[in-house]
Amino acid sequence: MVASSEIGVFNHAIFAGTNGVSVLVCVLAAILVLCLKLYKTFVYRLALYQVLSALAVAFVETMQVVFINYDKSPNSYRHVCIAIGFLVQYTIWVKLLFTVWVTFHLFCFAVLHKNLKKLEVLYVVTSLLVP
Repeated sequence: MVASSEIGVFNHAIFAGTNGVSVLVCVLAAILVLCLKLYKTFVYRLALYQVLSALAVAFVETMQVVFINYDKSPNSYRHVCIAIGFLVQYTIWVKLLFTVWVTFHLFCFAVLHKNLKKLEVLYVVTSLLVP
């Protein structure tokens, strides 16, 4: 029989590993967009914003592995736990808002036949400041 603490450590290792792979894939995608100069096209810039927000989410969620031993000394982790909890919520909201803006833009472009490139600053500012 496996102890529950060993299962918890195993689950944290899987969680950290999958988020670590996500970080690497997002970094690779961002590097490809930059090297191939795809950022000059508006739609690719929107995709780059999505990749960067996914990178932030994966990186912050990887930092949660610090709390494997949280039950043993909760007072020493309290402030770090609060900060990482805030960052997780913030980055997830940023990712969600970028997804909403990309969906809105694609809907306007495909259905309404309106190109809203001029709203790019609004997309970025509201996605970063509203959460």
